[in-house]
Amino acid sequence: MSRKRLPNKRRSIAFNFEHEGFRYRATASRFADGTLAEIFLDTDKLDTPLQQNAETAALLVSLLLQHGVDVDTIRHSIRGPIAIAMELAEAP
Repeated sequence: MSRKRLPNKRRSIAFNFEHEGFRYRATASRFADGTLAEIFLDTDKLDTPLQQNAETAALLVSLLLQHGVDVDTIRHSIRGPIAIAMELAEAP
C-alpha cells in the first residue's frame, strides 16, 4: 500500500478534552473526500511519558489512515485518549 499524501496547506479542526484527569489538545485533518486523514495529540505535561505516548499514538494512527486503513478498523483496535480524539474528530 502506498501512502496517500496530503496537501501542504489543509483545513484542520482543533479541540480539547480530558481523559483520566489529564487535559489533551487534538488537531485533525481530512482527505478531500471528508474521511479522517491525520490526527495530532498533545498534553499539558510536556517532556513526559504521557506526552510521548500521546504523540506516538497519534503518529501511528495518522500513518495507518494515510496508508488506507479504515477508521473503524483502527478505532476497534485502540483505547485511551487517542480513541477519544478520533471519536471527537469524527463527530459532526
